[in-house]
Amino acid sequence: MTTDGVINRATLAAYGVCCLAFLATIPYSPYPGSLLTKALPVLILLGLALVALRGRVRVLLALALLLSACGDVLLELKFFTPGLAAFLIAQLCYAWYFFSQRDTANLPVARLLIVLALMCTASVPVISNAGELLIPVAVYMMAIGLMGISAALYRKPSTVLFVGALLFVASDSMIGFNRFVSPLPAAHYAIMMTYYGAQLLILWGVLATEKHPRQA
Repeated sequence: MTTDGVINRATLAAYGVCCLAFLATIPYSPYPGSLLTKALPVLILLGLALVALRGRVRVLLALALLLSACGDVLLELKFFTPGLAAFLIAQLCYAWYFFSQRDTANLPVARLLIVLALMCTASVPVISNAGELLIPVAVYMMAIGLMGISAALYRKPSTVLFVGALLFVASDSMIGFNRFVSPLPAAHYAIMMTYYGAQLLILWGVLATEKHPRQA
């Protein structure tokens, strides 16, 4: 499933087709098989992580992707709080691994500022309008912020991974804004496009780093 190009073309093609399949069928959801259609792209990445990675990174990335797939299904079934919990643990798995691989020699100030600016911009309106879900939403926003910060600190080559983390922050922020602040035009499409892109780029970045550890 992997080559010197990190992820082979067949896997990328399968991932892209599955992503497009769900996006194209959003207007018809729910339909028989819609839950699998939504989760299948992330399950493809889960299979790739299990095959290509070893050790602790394999466990943490596999858990993050499996919990993300569970969160996808729960949110599609309108179980918001359980879905939030699944993604919360997934974010902590990502953050745990990223932080364990942090670059201790250089502090990426610019990247940290980008994450903090994005989180502050997103968190204030979402948390202030979360109502009875204030505590779980606030905890989740802190978790996604922690994941973003740990991605900023991740060792080189980390640009792809960092962009993926920013897309994840953007996707989750749009979910919160759309639910608690104001409906966004074509929200479901924007949320899922950034989410699918985030998961792919995060795994791609991890695979690249694990494949070329001396570049870190």
